[in-house]
Amino acid sequence: MPAKNTALPPHSKKVLEVLHKSAKPMSAYDLLAKLQKFGIKAPPTVYRALETLIERGLVHRIETLGAFVACCDEDGDHGAQFAVCRSCGTVEEIHDKRLTKSIKALAANLKFHVEREMLELMGLCKKCQNA
Repeated sequence: MPAKNTALPPHSKKVLEVLHKSAKPMSAYDLLAKLQKFGIKAPPTVYRALETLIERGLVHRIETLGAFVACCDEDGDHGAQFAVCRSCGTVEEIHDKRLTKSIKALAANLKFHVEREMLELMGLCKKCQNA
């Protein structure tokens, strides 16, 4: 697996750029719609770019939404924890080292090798709670 800081393929670079500009998670087809003006017209191209970005830890897949977000901490190797608003769809990435440590301890007690940590908290953001 290439390091995060090695050169990205052009399509991956463009996908990452679009995700960084987005205020909300985007599905692969949302991305494709935005990328068509750059000559990216095939879904497999977007999926390959997303796979590359996920492998490098630059993008996360929000499982409950079937969508993708750019990682807000591209320098750190961390678990993925998210607060997902079920009303407006916003996602906030969380970096809680205590949570990651607890998950690692739990896995060790179970003699389980964690390949990827993904924790999604589903609920209402502050804005939606006040609406």
